[in-house]
Amino acid sequence: MTDRAARTLLESAELVKAPDWSETHRWHVVADGKVLIVVEPSYGGASRTGRNGWRWWLADLGPSGSSVHSTRQTAASAGMHTWLRWITRPA
Repeated sequence: MTDRAARTLLESAELVKAPDWSETHRWHVVADGKVLIVVEPSYGGASRTGRNGWRWWLADLGPSGSSVHSTRQTAASAGMHTWLRWITRPA
């Protein structure tokens, strides 16, 4: 995908609750009907009782070891920047 086309797609992207949000608390960055980024709560410690931030991953690649962000919006933004680099990389 060209850089221009990818940026145009990202400009129309929205952060919305995932269809299974009530079970997973995940959010999706969606553009043109396609899920680009998945954002989910990150839990710290062994007990998983307290959320310590948000993680993201590229929907096409699955979960990864992304860093923890303080808000779902900053996690989504970090994911969008990575998606742009990934989708426009040279073949």
